[in-house]
Amino acid sequence: MSNANFDINVIRNIILESQHLLHKSEDSIESIVSDICGLQYDPNPTIHLNQYIMLWNRKKDFKAEQLDIAAYKEFKIVETWTFKRNMFFVPSGEYSLYRHAAKGIVRWGESDESWLKKGNSPDVCAAEKELKESLLGFDGLTLNQIWDKLNLSYEWHKYRREHDYSYNLPIFRAFYRMCRRGDFLTCGRNPGTFKEPVYILKEKAGFHDWTNDFIDEKQAIKWAVEKLTASFGITDLVHISHISGYKTADILPVFGELEAENKISKLPYKIGRKYYYIHSSKVHLLSGKAPDCPCEVRLISPMDTMVRDKAWLETFFDYSFTFEYFKKKGMKWPLSILVGNQFVGYLDCRMDWKTKKFIIKERNIFNSDFNGYKGIELAIQDLAAFHNAGEIVEN
Repeated sequence: MSNANFDINVIRNIILESQHLLHKSEDSIESIVSDICGLQYDPNPTIHLNQYIMLWNRKKDFKAEQLDIAAYKEFKIVETWTFKRNMFFVPSGEYSLYRHAAKGIVRWGESDESWLKKGNSPDVCAAEKELKESLLGFDGLTLNQIWDKLNLSYEWHKYRREHDYSYNLPIFRAFYRMCRRGDFLTCGRNPGTFKEPVYILKEKAGFHDWTNDFIDEKQAIKWAVEKLTASFGITDLVHISHISGYKTADILPVFGELEAENKISKLPYKIGRKYYYIHSSKVHLLSGKAPDCPCEVRLISPMDTMVRDKAWLETFFDYSFTFEYFKKKGMKWPLSILVGNQFVGYLDCRMDWKTKKFIIKERNIFNSDFNGYKGIELAIQDLAAFHNAGEIVEN
């Protein structure tokens, strides 16, 4: 950290308050999801999926079924592909903005826009029309049920299970395109390890022309960058780029526009070696001393947006961690322990859904002041209860 005259506790509190991590919120799920720019969907079943843990840490008295109702019954939030071409839950009222803001983000060698254009052939377009007309009478189907209804189960099996690409029919490509555009929505997920999605046409969920809304892409990107800045309170180009997938060179002029419009401003001092920006709605919080910080405990998922940029995290919280997502044997799933406004260590946990045991594989407390801290024990108990665990086991 720079020796400039600033209170790091004030900075941390601004960030955590912006992320709904300083105090648990009584706001609606869609309001919280809007404030933090979405929940990244992650299928890893080590414990409750990332989207549930993100809300458990932020919403007071949150239950997993509340997200399912908001997303799959009420459609107040919806699943879509946005930052870094990953799937997020976003408020349905902001869907078009996110889709236009993210359509040019390049990952895996292409963007959604280029991928859609590449497959925009007459036979695929005809297949999209056929698919829509065939499924308008159904309220929700799994992928296997869709192909069964269309008498294409054999072809689908050959293509997906036997990897016979001679069966890559236009209608299969049409389905993926329609999902990516939001013509199909997820209206449920079945029980099981990987939560098989159930699909519904957007018209059946009460949505009509949102994918055709005319929104200028540059304005949508500007909206997204400002929204992300507000969601963290204090950030910079590299951090926003890392979280979103935008190139820093592309959003540099966006930062300039937002600063000229007084929507963001540069902090008057360096933190570390860099200048950072603060959203205009948070500037008043810089004055004075940090208020007393509650010592509430949060157990942060490694896929939580708050901890995805390790350099930014270490700059402001003097904390970092590593984990290997794809390592199958001995894989760690570290839950970072946030007490008040400081990270004090992590827990490596897993839930044994069959035996109803919540298992703590490793407990690593870096700050000795928090060894045996009662708040951490209570948070673990609350998390186990959130999983409906009958027993907590520590190796």
